[in-house]
Amino acid sequence: MPPLTLDEVRALCDIGVYRNAESIAASDQLLHLARSDTTLYAQVQGSKPYTVRIEFKDGAPKAKCTCPAARFSKFCKHAIAMLIVWAQSPERFVYGQQTLTETPPEKPSRGGKRAAKATVERTDLQTQSIEQTLKLAQELAERGLTGVQPAFLEQLRAAASNLQSLKTRRLQQALEYLAQLIENARHSPVSEARYTRALLQLWLTARAVEEHFTERRALPEEQLEEMLGRTWRDKDLQPRENLRLMELAYENIEIPTGFRLDISHLIDLDSGELLREMKITPLNAPASAQGFKPARPEPFLATRVGVYPGYAPKRVKIYESLPLSTPRRELAQEAVQHASTEWEPLIGRYLQRLADPFAPRELPCLLGYQHIVWQNGQGWLADTQGALLPLVVETTASLFAALRKADEEARLEMEQSGMQGFIVFTGVPRLRSVPFEFALLRHRWLALFGYLEGENEIRFRPISGLHQHGVAPLIFGTQTR
Repeated sequence: MPPLTLDEVRALCDIGVYRNAESIAASDQLLHLARSDTTLYAQVQGSKPYTVRIEFKDGAPKAKCTCPAARFSKFCKHAIAMLIVWAQSPERFVYGQQTLTETPPEKPSRGGKRAAKATVERTDLQTQSIEQTLKLAQELAERGLTGVQPAFLEQLRAAASNLQSLKTRRLQQALEYLAQLIENARHSPVSEARYTRALLQLWLTARAVEEHFTERRALPEEQLEEMLGRTWRDKDLQPRENLRLMELAYENIEIPTGFRLDISHLIDLDSGELLREMKITPLNAPASAQGFKPARPEPFLATRVGVYPGYAPKRVKIYESLPLSTPRRELAQEAVQHASTEWEPLIGRYLQRLADPFAPRELPCLLGYQHIVWQNGQGWLADTQGALLPLVVETTASLFAALRKADEEARLEMEQSGMQGFIVFTGVPRLRSVPFEFALLRHRWLALFGYLEGENEIRFRPISGLHQHGVAPLIFGTQTR
């Protein structure tokens, strides 16, 4: 067999495969190295033992491996690892008759052959689609934001559609987001930094999912739903009992992947833990299935609850509940006791979340601020230490109308009592939105509930306000995100 140089081995695969192979070659995963006159043999200890054989025909290596990735590539990382060792230390290969055999697959249970075959076929398709996605990501990196032609853009969308059918949800979303950025760049400028972050997110996600399918490495429990669209059963949920819960906000959100999320943001009045009750509805579902999940305006006792795996705030399924007899005023004060009053530790938790490339990019939180500061049209929340956090507030036409009505009612009440008053909105035309200070300065809120978001600049986007009688929304209507 001809000797190989490392450059010749490196030319057989892409850089990602080669780097993984280097790690394997440097470890103790390669076992039972052997050779004959024309063939190299080894076993690789991955998530399970794989048998690798490389035959040299006319001086060129031809690899066979029992791992799933070898079905779709000429040289998997196990084969490349063995060639690296052959190039560096050929003396490690014992000359003689090879005795390695593939471990025969377990015989499927009677009646389970069809299910086993379907599982294998699905895994093969997933592996193939992920490898295609990695190749697309490499091409996108080479082409740049403005170098993508329409035909290639259609190829991206087709790949994303294929990923949807294979339940690799996070990977599908990352690919669709990149395709949308490229489409947007044709009509308006898109920053290279934003494109680079999206491309990096696609690459990291594809690599993580690839390891899960080809190496059968278990993903962390909190990533299973986010990455693979895992559907949980009741037996998968953590049982809990007797949680005193209060709804801090209720949202209806339509997302680009074709679903509507109806979310009740809840606070456990005893522990301060934030939780979510959520209904997920496909937008193309029949009209009979399009009903909204009811909000929970009244605090309640959840006597039996199931907690889903996932990132915080945890999603819950409420099986049984009873109304609370405690006055709402007292419960609102209890909720306020759990509000964050210093921004530094909160931002620290948010930055820790951003360090996980697969965690949600926003962090729900309840803030007990000291002051609202306005400067040059920008709002800031001040904490107990004087630290400022930028505000992002959305006020809608519905809120404008609600505030106008409240002012009219206040004016009539003042006139009837003989008091003098004023109308905030006199002479103000009906606009699509109003200055957000009206929404926040209308009341002295006990606390604000919303999201920390952003990467270059961390901001707080409130969606509701907690006052002494309960909760008032700042966002009305269905949102699109």
